Amino acid sequence: MRDEKGQFIVFEGLDGAGTSTQLARLQRWLSSRGVAVEVTKEPSSGPLGAMVRLAIETRLALDPKTLALAFAADRVDHIENQINGVRKALDNGRWVLCDRYVLSSLAYQGEEVDIEWLLAINRFALEPDVTIFVDTNAENCLQRIRLRSSSVELYDSYEQLKKVMRNYRRVVAQRQFVGHLITVNGNEAEASVFEELIEQFQEWLTKFVSQARIPLSPTDLMLPESL
Repeated sequence: MRDEKGQFIVFEGLDGAGTSTQLARLQRWLSSRGVAVEVTKEPSSGPLGAMVRLAIETRLALDPKTLALAFAADRVDHIENQINGVRKALDNGRWVLCDRYVLSSLAYQGEEVDIEWLLAINRFALEPDVTIFVDTNAENCLQRIRLRSSSVELYDSYEQLKKVMRNYRRVVAQRQFVGHLITVNGNEAEASVFEELIEQFQEWLTKFVSQARIPLSPTDLMLPESL
């Protein structure tokens, strides 16, 4: 825990799990309580992230190890960039909510690339303070993916999603690059998922409010219906 600095909160889960939706809800919840929040994602919006995105969209062919290295390089720039990097925001007291991080690399690429090698190339990554794992089954994820887009990305098949979920559960259990773990059932309705999330988040939050110097009373920690 970084005293007097921002908190690094990562959302993880399958494509279609609802990580982006729950991240946006938590952003609003924190912002309404006076917390300075930045939202980001991986692949990042930087030049290396753009290349990775092309590969995910199957518009650029990269072999598995090259893609893994590209993800790791994008991650270093994402964290350490002196202009808009995550570390700079945290050092300035801002909280950073990130949609996907190291566990995504381990889960998605772990079928084709050795996990220990993936851990090695990511060993300098900043460990999150909290990881929120949105545990959603492959069937629901695939249905949501098809509803939102007709295009097919690199990992968007039922068999691939099942393999990735198996990897996710394995790497989450190992607790590397996790920090404090919050797991929620992403198969439920959006509002229900957030209620479960915020209940666990409040339990973690109340243990370090004095360190983070957030002016929250017990009443402030109640969940507004609008969020």
